[in-house]
Amino acid sequence: MDPRTPLVVLAALACGLVGWQWLRAGTYRRPGEGGPLPRHLWVPALAPFVGLAVERSLTDRPWPVLLAPLTLGLVGLVLAAVDADVHRLPNALTVPLVPVAAVLLTGASAATGDWGALARATVAAVLVGGVAILLAFFLHGRSIGMGDAKLLVSIAPTLAWLGWAQLVVGIWLGFVLGGIVALALLLARRATRSTQLAFGPWLVAGAVLAIALA
Repeated sequence: MDPRTPLVVLAALACGLVGWQWLRAGTYRRPGEGGPLPRHLWVPALAPFVGLAVERSLTDRPWPVLLAPLTLGLVGLVLAAVDADVHRLPNALTVPLVPVAAVLLTGASAATGDWGALARATVAAVLVGGVAILLAFFLHGRSIGMGDAKLLVSIAPTLAWLGWAQLVVGIWLGFVLGGIVALALLLARRATRSTQLAFGPWLVAGAVLAIALA
């Protein structure tokens, strides 16, 4: 076993526990977003597996390459928990994630000398993230939410740094997973066409799966 594997798994578990504590405080809720606060136990439970999946998929890469995908996956777990609870992705997480991803991806290129990957990530952030924000702004209520669009500004460059294929697969999987869940809820009559559904968890799941397949 690669000696860094248990270190990554333990670090992911620690981050999952920190995220869980933040979720337990419920400070992400706005006035009026009441109801029982979920326990969110699945966040620290899944965090080590996210860490393991990222580390194993990038086992032949230097450790700085792991940092951006790992950060996206772990912060994504917390974002998914919030979105599942209140159908909203908070700016407190989505906005800082953008510069953090930029710094970590720059560090990965500096460590590997692969500046083409950074250029590819920048193009993806502008194109995919920009289009997502425009859709959310001009098609409000008929397209993805603004929180989802802000999350894509981080997802797109992180996946594109690994390759265009990872970007396409990750975005495609996110929409496919979200569509399957929405269809299942409609068929089970637990949702209607006007029901607001959380899309963030499926964007995160698609991104993590694409990274795991890298």
